[in-house]
Amino acid sequence: MMLMVLAMLAAQVPADAAECTAGPAEALVGEHYRRHVPTRAKKLSGASRVRVIYPGQMMTEEFRSDRINLLVDHRRQITDVRCG
Repeated sequence: MMLMVLAMLAAQVPADAAECTAGPAEALVGEHYRRHVPTRAKKLSGASRVRVIYPGQMMTEEFRSDRINLLVDHRRQITDVRCG
């Protein structure tokens, strides 16, 4: 059952999707989230998708190797970056 779920999740990510590397995007931690940040996050991490996560926000838990997650606080300051 678990293998079937993992296979379904893997099938959702396009084969040509960019692989995310969070390390370089850690430079964004401490910055105020603004309109240009997703473009910069993609460039720094190599990800093709960006998800912004606000405090208390519900989110799905599927792993996407092509996505960078930006965690922001109530003041819209970036507190963490993670791939997935």
